[in-house]
Amino acid sequence: MTDDKSVNVDVDLSQYKKEDFKRMTWEEYGRILETLYQKVKKYIDEKSIRVDAVVPILRGGSFPGAYLAYRLNLLRIIPIQYKYFFKDGDLSKIKLNRLLDFPKDIKLPDKPTFLLVEQNMCFGTTAVEAAKHLKKIHPDCKIILAADSIDYSYKEFDDFEAIFWGTFSNDTKELSKEEAENLGIDTSLRLFPWESLEEEYTTVQAKQFKFKDLGYV
Repeated sequence: MTDDKSVNVDVDLSQYKKEDFKRMTWEEYGRILETLYQKVKKYIDEKSIRVDAVVPILRGGSFPGAYLAYRLNLLRIIPIQYKYFFKDGDLSKIKLNRLLDFPKDIKLPDKPTFLLVEQNMCFGTTAVEAAKHLKKIHPDCKIILAADSIDYSYKEFDDFEAIFWGTFSNDTKELSKEEAENLGIDTSLRLFPWESLEEEYTTVQAKQFKFKDLGYV
């Protein structure tokens, strides 16, 4: 692991039930990605922006990242990777680790524009840390953030030139069920087509999922 950051999370884990997860179909996900693409394309066309690289945050960001790169006719996909690590369900011991750095030896303009792509943003901590990492390497870069899903209560950040999302969630539970429903937000916990229910449920209980290659990380 190349870097880590302690994360403070103040949530009631008992709110998250296994039966609340609802698997999304590929067709549903495709519609979300198309909505996201249309928003990003409209923005970069209207502003005459040249995106110099798509930067997906692995693992989940690989799906929307590749989609946007193909739809926007962009060649360079330069991933970085972050992952939360947990200890015994203790919220005070959560750490966000950067597993894969942005490479320093790739030829880019002096002031590059990155399309940073995240999957299912909740508090936005990972995306903000990724932006800080990019700006350490390229201090004059501009960063556009695109996420397939973003929590309604955490959709405004000062770290990005612009932020786009395909759909809203209420994964942080900061909206009441009635408030979310009035806004047309699905109150279930989305399980994306490729995701493992066991992994996602273990994560929302702040427990460490046993990845088969965890010993190498």
